[in-house]
Amino acid sequence: MQKNLVLAVALSSAVYILWYSFVEKKPEARPAASSAQVQRPFRPADSGREETPAPSYPAETSGPAVSDWPRNSVTLNLAKASYSFHPSGASIKSVVYQDPVAPVELIVEPAPGFLSSFDNLVFTLKNKTAGSVTFAARAPNGVVITKRFTLNGEDKINLLEITASNPAPAPAVLGAWDLKLGPGLGTVRSEEKENPDLWKAQFTVQEEGKKFPTINTLKESGNAGQWQWAGLDNRYFLAAVLGGDLKRGALNLSQPKLNDKKAPLLAVPFETTLLAPGETRVWRVEFYIGPKDYELLRILGHGLDRSVDFGFFSPLAKAANSALGYFHKLTGNYGFAIVILSVILQILIFPLSWKSFKAMAVMKKIQPEMQAIQARYKNDPKRMNAEVMELYKRHGTNPLGGCLPMLLQIPVFFSLFTALRNSWPLHGAPFIFWIKDLSAKDPYYVLPLIMGAVMFLQQLLTPQAGGDKSQAAIMKWMPVVFTFMFLNFPSGLVLYWLINSVWGFAQTMILQKKMA
Repeated sequence: MQKNLVLAVALSSAVYILWYSFVEKKPEARPAASSAQVQRPFRPADSGREETPAPSYPAETSGPAVSDWPRNSVTLNLAKASYSFHPSGASIKSVVYQDPVAPVELIVEPAPGFLSSFDNLVFTLKNKTAGSVTFAARAPNGVVITKRFTLNGEDKINLLEITASNPAPAPAVLGAWDLKLGPGLGTVRSEEKENPDLWKAQFTVQEEGKKFPTINTLKESGNAGQWQWAGLDNRYFLAAVLGGDLKRGALNLSQPKLNDKKAPLLAVPFETTLLAPGETRVWRVEFYIGPKDYELLRILGHGLDRSVDFGFFSPLAKAANSALGYFHKLTGNYGFAIVILSVILQILIFPLSWKSFKAMAVMKKIQPEMQAIQARYKNDPKRMNAEVMELYKRHGTNPLGGCLPMLLQIPVFFSLFTALRNSWPLHGAPFIFWIKDLSAKDPYYVLPLIMGAVMFLQQLLTPQAGGDKSQAAIMKWMPVVFTFMFLNFPSGLVLYWLINSVWGFAQTMILQKKMA
């Protein structure tokens, strides 16, 4: 049982890591944006996109086309982001976020544009200030549509006000319309390959009896219930609209193709509105476009922090994330913060490691006696079990002696793995020497190769109970498998695993001397 559990733990760890490495992201070659030039070429919007229903009034044919957005755009510059608006749909065609590593274009496709609506109307710029921009258009039936964007600062919740006015002496109908997000969402350069496979349309609902909102992935158009926010995200960024005056319940999803990859296009539908003579109707829509910084989103509220995926063991992962931030404040370096956190955790679980190692050593020692008992009583299972239990009792051990300590460490490992994998603060955070960005892979593969060598040495020193050659071979190759998996992992994550491996190797040598 002991040897089977050791193998199961190793394999489960490998499967968990493989899921994040290959199944979750399935990387595909995509052209990388230059750090100095973040604008992207325009791609026609009719490449497989399912259009949402248009308003009931006829379309007008004049006005600036979306393909000329760089020339006719209106830009608002903030400290950490630059927003470009365009009259086509009165939408956001570009958001360049000042990432610590390099500027990041968050809108990968300018058509139809984020927060686009009334795409068939001709909007014109009416007003611009340091923090706001206003567009207006007139429908064929005389209804005046105004869209005013107000930016409240970097990393803040912003406001879009959509106004429909009927100046005519007779009632007018504003046809059904949509407010769109997408398609897709940009990311940092180091994540561009896996980005299309991480795009998700998400929304949150507050379920009865639960303290925090529940986050759900939108698979198809339909009723999403009384959602709090809905939007698109990837590993490090989020674009979302909040409830407010939005019509809760229905959410529409289409999936146009960008570079042969399906990209989610989210649309919030609005029903047909009858406007009395002189009546004005206003919809206030709050929105956020920026990084998935857990502490920032938690402060902003509205359940936006639920977009940060902390995995199955989320309470432990959140605690690890908070501890990482605390040690960073002490050291000023996230690399040293990872080292300190790894060492402290290893110290805390040392008693469990000692019990596990001791039990494994005893199990290895009594293996010849156990095999003799199994051979002697192979036709009498009841007697064989009794003799085996007596053997355990005589040596003061049991098959669970090394199992439980090992099982208790699994949640700690998985939670740290997830926390470091999705940590926004590691972006552009340097460590020492050649490690300039803990969120990117080691450019020279030094850390993963050292990690693999240490794991191999530790595996040689660890007592192996049992004589199953096939299982022994699998365990022997495990360091090689882990090394190849970690080659392209963020260096911060590899650093954590390396510290654990070095600690485990030193601990094994010390424990072997004590056992001797």
